[in-house]
Amino acid sequence: MTNVADLAIESLRSLGINQLFCLPGVQNDDFFDRLVDARDITPIVARHEQGAAYMAFGASQITGQPAACCVVPGPGLLNAGAALTSAYWAGGRVLALVGAIADHLKGGGFGALHELPDATKVLEQVTKHAAYVASGDDAVATIQTALDTLMTNEARPVSIEVPVNVWSQAADGLLQTPVRSLPTPDSGQISRAAALLAGAKNPLIVVGGGAYDASPEVQELAEMLQAPTFTRRQGHGVLDARHPLWVPLTVGRDFWAETDAVVGIGTRMEFPLGWGTKDLNVIQINIDAEELDRHGIGTIGIHADAAHGARELIDALAPINPSRQDRSEDLAARRAAFDQDIAHLEPQLSTLAAIRDVLPDDGVIVEDVTQMGFAAHLAFEFRHPRTFLTSGAAGTLGAGVAHAIGAQAAAPDRVVLNLVGDGGFLFSATELATAVQYNIPVTILLHENGAYGNVKRIQSERFGPDRTIASTLQNPDFVAFGESFGVQSQGVSSVDDLRPALESAFAHDGPSLVVAQMDAITPNPWPFLRMPAVR
Repeated sequence: MTNVADLAIESLRSLGINQLFCLPGVQNDDFFDRLVDARDITPIVARHEQGAAYMAFGASQITGQPAACCVVPGPGLLNAGAALTSAYWAGGRVLALVGAIADHLKGGGFGALHELPDATKVLEQVTKHAAYVASGDDAVATIQTALDTLMTNEARPVSIEVPVNVWSQAADGLLQTPVRSLPTPDSGQISRAAALLAGAKNPLIVVGGGAYDASPEVQELAEMLQAPTFTRRQGHGVLDARHPLWVPLTVGRDFWAETDAVVGIGTRMEFPLGWGTKDLNVIQINIDAEELDRHGIGTIGIHADAAHGARELIDALAPINPSRQDRSEDLAARRAAFDQDIAHLEPQLSTLAAIRDVLPDDGVIVEDVTQMGFAAHLAFEFRHPRTFLTSGAAGTLGAGVAHAIGAQAAAPDRVVLNLVGDGGFLFSATELATAVQYNIPVTILLHENGAYGNVKRIQSERFGPDRTIASTLQNPDFVAFGESFGVQSQGVSSVDDLRPALESAFAHDGPSLVVAQMDAITPNPWPFLRMPAVR
């Protein structure tokens, strides 16, 4: 007999999911009992619910496909909440299976184990759709809607709550394979955008994480327009950083002052719009309809998947686009000036150069909230899309270790490197046990400076070096810590030592930890990341 637990397992199969990042518990016992017989789905058991959800987030980001986690209600749900928030803001198509207290106790305030006053309302804030399976009778319809929503439009998490007494209830009907439905671009908006760009003298392109699957189209459009192309954070690698039209963030801002037409592709454009929009024409290609003119500036909005929308725009523009002068020389000079402007960001730049030397072209950097990650936004040479994974607008300190483990589990043939500081490392460092248990060959590059470095530098700059507080850390011996889990662990004291250490880590058949020493306060990258209006 098919029951709700069987349907939930079938939902994973229908999404092509063969790994379930999870932490079991009493409300989900009936589900896990059925999972025993689902030999095509591997449960990867985390050491904390945040770890399970961060792993699913990383798995979805690196592949661009759905991934799943399963947790209990109450504290399990709340522990997973930060990761679901990260997936919400940074493009994680995560299916969260969440247990629930018995349906007849819901909202009763009885103090049942793991009870929240309203768990669904919590989930509604960190997902784009929160489903609740009230009984076996409505299970097929409820789960089907959740799956279809997960695969429709923007990549954001979806949750399915199942009460403890509903998992085992009989459920009639079959789930259909969810298909990712895409909006059809409005031909009138395409024509308006093409006409605007044909008349633009200095067009500019901004890309985000929504453009990861549109690299060929973005490159073709950029070359057609001879448009400088940049990102703030999530669009790295959409246009190879070695391409002559790629520019760093601050150079993008320089062009923002000069441009007469900006094309945003798969981006919220929240940072660039802070640079001013006076006398600026903006075109937005976005699969999320809410982003088409969020700021109310009269944007020409094209509701479309990035690749489809850009292709339609290219086809409409081709017959009317004027001949344009090659801009390679100008952009190269501006990039060289940028390199001089940021040359003082050491040891960050030398460290990133060492990483680039040994990381494969399709190797993946997963950033935690750390000084090295901030510098990577500006200066790392990303060559392919989905090679820089981040929590994005969520800015989730401590996500990195579990985030990277999930990415590596989903892409075992790629090199995955987590950049993390000692402030964030211990948030999810116990997930090294998960990496060892499942022999997930992730590499963690931990920079140790005995501080929440960003906080300490800000306190020192704003209030004086004698006014720092609650930002100094007492650390364990991190090499011994890693070794205690069975992780290959080594310490380095210089950038010259870092290259061979990373080569050894990448070649190791299992998880590795490299601990690098770093000054408590490093040069400040934020003047290049947050810049005032220019128009």
